[in-house]
Amino acid sequence: MIALFAAGVGFMGFRSLGSNRLEQAREDAARGARYSAIKQYFGHLDESPDDHSARLELAGLLKPLDSEAALVQLQKIPPSTPEYPEAIRHIAHIAIVGKQNDLAEDALRKLDQVRPNDAGVALSLGELYYGTERYIQSLPWVQQAARLQPDRALTWLLLAEVLDHLKRPGEMPQPLRKAIELDPDLYPAHANLAYALQFSGNPEEAETEARWCLARQPEDVRVRRWLAMILRDRGEHDAALTEIRLAIAGLPTDVDCRIVEADLLLFRREAETAYNALMPLYSIHSHRRDYLSSLARAAAMSGRREESRRYQQEIVKIIDEQETNVNPSLPFLEEPPNGVRP
Repeated sequence: MIALFAAGVGFMGFRSLGSNRLEQAREDAARGARYSAIKQYFGHLDESPDDHSARLELAGLLKPLDSEAALVQLQKIPPSTPEYPEAIRHIAHIAIVGKQNDLAEDALRKLDQVRPNDAGVALSLGELYYGTERYIQSLPWVQQAARLQPDRALTWLLLAEVLDHLKRPGEMPQPLRKAIELDPDLYPAHANLAYALQFSGNPEEAETEARWCLARQPEDVRVRRWLAMILRDRGEHDAALTEIRLAIAGLPTDVDCRIVEADLLLFRREAETAYNALMPLYSIHSHRRDYLSSLARAAAMSGRREESRRYQQEIVKIIDEQETNVNPSLPFLEEPPNGVRP
């Protein structure tokens, strides 16, 4: 069926229907006779290949059946036609659903040129770049989407997540508060706000947000870990240890929780317990500097001096490798959306 639709062969016998072919195609489509309509459209386009409106209608019928055949038809519609923006929109949608990222980016960029200041286009580009870990490129598009459609809470949440990946947690509270204003029960916004406030020097409000989250989802390991860190930083070490052990009970192999637990245990001079909690994770997390640093401290404080020095040497090696692999130039954003810069 795919090859049949893509090539349009096998439908030549419909030429005898003459000028009524397009009318018949539309009637068949209206009554749900999709396959009959497709045949009629192909026959009509064999005789009238410049009927771009009919070609767009055909692509719409093909799209749920054979997206590649639909793409073939859509890509035949030239930029000079009124149907082009809608054709590009369909191409972008097909590419996004099919995870054809290069095609999706190209189509969305073209759509932005013909439909500037379209919130949906800006958001789609922002999501595409975010999903492919191109956070610098994602940021201005998500900002533009939020500006054009400020009443969508999830766009503000996405903006905060982009800022987090760019290591700008201090800028996260504003979009997160906006998201919560629009949707007071949006759990991810509250959870991320607890995280952002913790790292931007507002521990009291961070604790409020963390407890709001845990009252609704007490099994959330990340939020409970953040609460433990808030309590630790405030000097409430026993309460912090209680919280981090509740988190570990839910996810015993979580290395971030184990690092916080080890820090609290070392403060209590329970170095052997800290070492025994960290060591089983070495084979999986020996590439992480924060883990190795915690393990080195636990080894040293438990009397394993030589082992501790080995872990410190591994940290130095990781730092050297990271410096060797760093690209000194940041990724370059070729064209900000419609001239807007963050």
